[in-house]
Amino acid sequence: MIRTVLIILLAVSVQSTIAQTSLKAVLDSITVNNLQIKASLQNRDAEVVLANTGLTPNDPQVDYGYFPGDNSVIGTKSIFNVTQSFYFPTVYTRKKTGANLSAEKSGEIHLVRLRQILFQASSNYIELAYLNKYADELKKRTSDAENAKTLAEKRLQTGDANQLELNKARMEALRWSNELRTTNTRIEEKWKILASMNGGKAMSFSNPEYPLWQLLPVDSIYSMAFRKDPFLKALGFDKKITANNVKLQNALWIPQFKAGYGQETIIDGTYRGIQAGISIPIWQNKNNVKYARLQQLSIESSFTAYLQQLKSAIEARYQVVSSLKSTVDEYGKVVESMNSQELLKKSLQTGNISILEYYRELSGWYETYDRYLVWQRDYYTEMVYLMQFELL
Repeated sequence: MIRTVLIILLAVSVQSTIAQTSLKAVLDSITVNNLQIKASLQNRDAEVVLANTGLTPNDPQVDYGYFPGDNSVIGTKSIFNVTQSFYFPTVYTRKKTGANLSAEKSGEIHLVRLRQILFQASSNYIELAYLNKYADELKKRTSDAENAKTLAEKRLQTGDANQLELNKARMEALRWSNELRTTNTRIEEKWKILASMNGGKAMSFSNPEYPLWQLLPVDSIYSMAFRKDPFLKALGFDKKITANNVKLQNALWIPQFKAGYGQETIIDGTYRGIQAGISIPIWQNKNNVKYARLQQLSIESSFTAYLQQLKSAIEARYQVVSSLKSTVDEYGKVVESMNSQELLKKSLQTGNISILEYYRELSGWYETYDRYLVWQRDYYTEMVYLMQFELL
């Protein structure tokens, strides 16, 4: 089960009440209703049952034979045997230990699948929050553009504006109304995606907000990831399973015992008694121990490689998130300090500036604010990626 590992890090979240409720409500609903998660749970339960199969001795063997003689002098002969074979108790102890470890590993594999689904849902939720904020801005722009178009039409009639200004006002009104319509369509699409992940059940949440996350020091993130990454924990169980399997294969070199009861009946009487036997492993288990040891070395190498990959990925992702956070903070300050929109609208209404000057000045604000929204979205998208261990 693999993929290029998503891994990294985490920040402990200090969420506002609305944001926490929104994201948590979406993920809680998907956790309950998602069909893939339900299938994964059923698969986990099946794996646990399978792991606990074959832990007991083999079934007893019953033999019966009836042999009529070729004449009446020797009569008939019958035999009846009941035998039970079993290993030394150490074998069953090792099998039980392996079953318990496999069952625990199945739980971690389920968490890997669960995390992937919740990560995807969270990414769609963040995109939805971005689109919602962008749509709110587009509603204002559409309304302002319609007002500017109406004003341009009136000024054209009075001779205070020319056709170029009216054309510009109409283009801007069309531009933002189309952009708003497209954005609303994308919002609907995201809700449908989340609904499909929710087992086909529509969600009634509104006004999705970004969660508020505070990034921990990178060492704390390392510790969090190493402690909670279910794929890493599954590899850890693989290490224990293969180590136990080496001991099991060694134990299988102990002779297998057989005991039972036998009865033979002939014309002169019946013979009864106990039976005992031993199976000496000479050829059947050849190379099993060697294979188990090589498998153990392979898993240990995989565990070490994944651990190193996880650490490197955390370090790289941490730098990306830190850079994005700085950019968002800088753009946020600029956006807060720019109050030119209202001033421009007043100047346009009073006739101090033309339609063309109005949109020329507004273009800078639009560009800055759009970039701010995009950087903000990218930051939270990366944070969702980093918060994957906290989604469980």
